[in-house]
Amino acid sequence: MFFDRLIQTLGRLFGMYTQRTAAADCRNTAISDRMANAITAWYRLLYGEDVHDGYPGSKTRAAIFITNFTATLATEELEISTGTGARADFVKQQVARYVLPELHNNVQTAAAGGEVVLKPFIHNGRILCDAVTADRFYPTRINAAKEVEACYFTDYATYNGRDVVRVEFHDMRADGYYIHNEAYYDERGAMKGSFNYHLVPEWADLEEDTKIEGLDRPLFAALKMPMANTVDNTSRLPVSMYANSMDAFEELDRIYTEFLYEIHTGKRKRIVTPDALSATLPGSPNFRPVPYKDLTTDLYLVLDTGEGGQPFDDYTPEIRVEAYQKAIDVQLRLIERQCGFTEGTFTLDVRTGRMTATQVTSDDRDTYSTIKSIQDRGLKQGLEDVIYIYNVYATLGDLAPAGDVEPSVAFGDSVFEDTGTEFGRRKQLVDGGYLRPEKLISWYFGCSDEEALAYMPDGSASLGIDFPTEE
Repeated sequence: MFFDRLIQTLGRLFGMYTQRTAAADCRNTAISDRMANAITAWYRLLYGEDVHDGYPGSKTRAAIFITNFTATLATEELEISTGTGARADFVKQQVARYVLPELHNNVQTAAAGGEVVLKPFIHNGRILCDAVTADRFYPTRINAAKEVEACYFTDYATYNGRDVVRVEFHDMRADGYYIHNEAYYDERGAMKGSFNYHLVPEWADLEEDTKIEGLDRPLFAALKMPMANTVDNTSRLPVSMYANSMDAFEELDRIYTEFLYEIHTGKRKRIVTPDALSATLPGSPNFRPVPYKDLTTDLYLVLDTGEGGQPFDDYTPEIRVEAYQKAIDVQLRLIERQCGFTEGTFTLDVRTGRMTATQVTSDDRDTYSTIKSIQDRGLKQGLEDVIYIYNVYATLGDLAPAGDVEPSVAFGDSVFEDTGTEFGRRKQLVDGGYLRPEKLISWYFGCSDEEALAYMPDGSASLGIDFPTEE
């Protein structure tokens, strides 16, 4: 696995780093074997690879659907602000362009692997952002507040047909923030000599050693899941949102695989005698029975029924759809509870194999609590850290005028509202004269106020309310 290769790679690099003062103090990693194996299994499940013995890959791909559903709810109504001024506007514009468009995907990946680390960097006057998954992020020192103070990042490339790996070390110390880059040839996980990483175009501008003073936090930010670590109680690393559901996912895939097997093997067949399909009649000089293997197909099953037996018969086994549906629902209810969703959120259509989610309403308290926890305890601080880092790089790269930046991240709640209930509330405001009717129409149809007025037969008078004309 990729993560195994990462461990082998860094295990060899730790010995090479002994001559580096900054790195020599961080040779002990914070990832236990138990956590490494768990991260590998979480990603295997997400990507549909073989996780369970005897079952090659997930048939339901439920992990993809659940993490996507989570990311959609968690990022649906995100708003960021940076304050006022040219510097604040620049930072907000850069974050909006290079961080927010990929936020949904990054949160989905974080939900699967426990976290995704955002690592901004300057490139041609812009501040881009690299999203590093848990299998490329290697913490070496974590404080009591579960903040990573030192770590390795790995990045892979190909040069002249050979695989190369770059290891980027970050270390937050009392006297400054250190960044160090090294690269090596990667031959099946074994390092075969150092490599000049400047030969790779995307690495060409990276400095070998950098020291930055005046920082109060690292130049990377984590989007992570807030769930308790039930994999390794000695670890300070976050875990997948479905860390407690691996057995249920396995059973779900097992049941669904067996259901598909029953469908495939339970096809309708015509049972016929060899005589019925022979080109010549028995007793004739040229009679040769057709071999069994040639006459047994998806449609025909050749059997010798003996004298007096029916030459033709029909075999159509009953597919136990209802039984399998109930068994699948049991596992989905268990996954819902283990992942923190309201009961009945997920369903699987056994006819299509497609998972669907019910409409989220204000009554879905479990789902609401889970998403709010992810937003407030897993995403908010990470995104505010990203804004802070963008401000730092704006200064280091002299990319914007000096000025204050005030990071702020807020999440809306309307995604959890029942549309009918919310319409009723707003209609009461209109009826009471506290809301202009076109505002109600524009909200409901997602259009402008001007378009809403065009939808209304008689303008505001259609609702029996006389609003003053705005000056």
